[in-house]
Amino acid sequence: MTVDVANDAMQINTKKSRSSTILRITLITLIAILSCYYLWVLYKAVTPNVSIAYKAYYIKTQTLFWQPKEPDLALSIPSSLDLTTKVPYLSRKGWSKKADNGVRLLNNTGGLYFTLPLKVKEDVKVSITLTSPLSSPLHFTVNQWHGAFSSTKQSNVFDAIIPASAFKSGDSLQTFQVNVLTPLAFKLMDFSFLSLSKNASHHAITPTLASFSVTNN
Repeated sequence: MTVDVANDAMQINTKKSRSSTILRITLITLIAILSCYYLWVLYKAVTPNVSIAYKAYYIKTQTLFWQPKEPDLALSIPSSLDLTTKVPYLSRKGWSKKADNGVRLLNNTGGLYFTLPLKVKEDVKVSITLTSPLSSPLHFTVNQWHGAFSSTKQSNVFDAIIPASAFKSGDSLQTFQVNVLTPLAFKLMDFSFLSLSKNASHHAITPTLASFSVTNN
């Protein structure tokens, strides 16, 4: 009888051990499933399925104005940007939100965020129109590339040439930043291909002026 009791006890312990093992495996499996689920939720929160413009304005707070009609922040070249309007590419940092007296102030480092609908295969000329001449060199960056504006025949217009290699490929967000030491009053910013700019010097070609009027934000 003692042997039977011992056998029964061993069977009970074995069942308990099996139950404990199954419970552990079940708990580990549940924890793994929940971890994967929460990682997926976190990934979706960090990379929501929204437009480039929405992400730049609402999530990353990079742009100054919300422009639902420009979901990709696509900048066509050539373009002439009237900076006194609500240009969708303007960075939130640096620019005054309100344009006064036909100009918009760049108070500190700031610029543009945009994408390029087509791959840039040639150098790009960028021109800025200010309200007055510069008293010191004006430097800028395009992504990781550094450049500086040069004076032109017009005392308030400055040009620079950006190599095609400075721009990112695909639909990546391009970063154009102007480094200012003191506030500058901007009127226009023009982008054109260098080859077209050279041809334009021999022909009277007026670029299309891009101005924007959208819901206030």
